[in-house]
Amino acid sequence: MSKYADYSYLDIYNESVLGARTVEERIEELRVSGKNYRYMVKTIVSGSMIESNIYPVYEKRKDKPRREKNKISKEAQVKLNDKNAKLKFIRLVNSNFSKDDLMITLTYEDRYLPTEKQAKKDITNYIRRIKTYRRKNGLPTLKYIYVIGYEDPEKQHGNKKVRIHHHIIMNQMDREAAEDLWGRGRVEAKRLQPDEYGLEGIARYMVAQKGKRWYSSKNLIQPKEYKSRTKISKRKAERIALNENDHKELFEKLYSDKYKFLDCKTYISDITGGTYLYCRMRKKD
Repeated sequence: MSKYADYSYLDIYNESVLGARTVEERIEELRVSGKNYRYMVKTIVSGSMIESNIYPVYEKRKDKPRREKNKISKEAQVKLNDKNAKLKFIRLVNSNFSKDDLMITLTYEDRYLPTEKQAKKDITNYIRRIKTYRRKNGLPTLKYIYVIGYEDPEKQHGNKKVRIHHHIIMNQMDREAAEDLWGRGRVEAKRLQPDEYGLEGIARYMVAQKGKRWYSSKNLIQPKEYKSRTKISKRKAERIALNENDHKELFEKLYSDKYKFLDCKTYISDITGGTYLYCRMRKKD
């Protein structure tokens, strides 16, 4: 693998292809630059979902693109960090849960409205009761991921108390039992409903909660990541970037027709030529 294959390509390749210069112009810039590069394929597998990242890597230190720190705005860095955190959460959910598992929303009656510290104790105690129930009923070890959310003060009509709630995903168990074990207010437990993108929709909803603090059990399966610089040539990567109508055929063939193509986005860089392609696919039934 290239010595200079690891760099922040998400930061370098961050512009829409709908800029002043075309994808063709960007690719030509890289061709005539004299830089010794090839394309890397990074595949991230999260359950039945895969993300394919195709981006240039470089053989020489002087060719490796880098953005000067003082040229990265604080706002841009915050957005990149937020994007990466959301992707991590989505991948964990897709790697560990399915339609047989539960999404549970826990709220509080007025008399139980907690402080943030107490809310953390409440959800910890709830998880402890769930573990006890599962152990007594011979269920598999609990796997979970949850978010502590905070009601927007503007929606509370002058109520000075911050309303806290919890969203938790856990592996399969009886819904009524999961609801009965809360005891602090209203509970809604429902089966997860994956779509073409797995459980990305519900995962994005959870991390969009005001507060965005999430926690998980230590036994979650981590997404698998693979890198290869031999699957795709320079010309093939360029052809993928230039021919949007060919994305489906090319990506499905790249993964031996085991995955169904969903979508693909092409990005360019404001400091170097070439393209970065990001494709999402789902395992075929």
